[in-house]
Amino acid sequence: MRSFVRIALSAILAVLVSGLLFYTSCKKQDNCEGVTCFHTGFCADGFCVCPTGVGGDTCQNIFREYYDNKYVGTANVNTAHKSYRLVFSIPASTSSFVTMQLTVQDGAGGATNIPVLPIVLNNPSPTVANFNITSTTVGGYTYTGSGKVYAKLASLTLHKTPAAGADTTYICTDFVVQ
Repeated sequence: MRSFVRIALSAILAVLVSGLLFYTSCKKQDNCEGVTCFHTGFCADGFCVCPTGVGGDTCQNIFREYYDNKYVGTANVNTAHKSYRLVFSIPASTSSFVTMQLTVQDGAGGATNIPVLPIVLNNPSPTVANFNITSTTVGGYTYTGSGKVYAKLASLTLHKTPAAGADTTYICTDFVVQ
């Protein structure tokens, strides 16, 4: 009888040990344990997935910050040439990583009759972003356009369209960081 009890206990113990080994070998491993993703990024299978406009291993880089600069150059305005400053800045009231604002100043940094224009970056990266000006109507004029911005260089085509009359087109090519 004692040998039967020993055999039964040994069998039960063997089943428990093999069950425990099976359970621990099948336990799902959390590849995201200890992975921190910034700027609303999230972890998937051990890697950070970043929102548009953000990058880096832990979503630590906000690309629009590379373009937060003043660029100077000479624009072709309806065939005339004039010095301007393009100021790309990050609006204080946005949580979007692809929105900025553009201020067009005269060559000395003074005011122009162009309002601050909201822009949206398309597929920004650490090196370049195309952008579109969100159509803006102020003082009887509608402003539209597009361009490209780098950390050290910017280009812009801006259309100023009155309710009636001729368009004014600003072509700003190869403006450099001031």
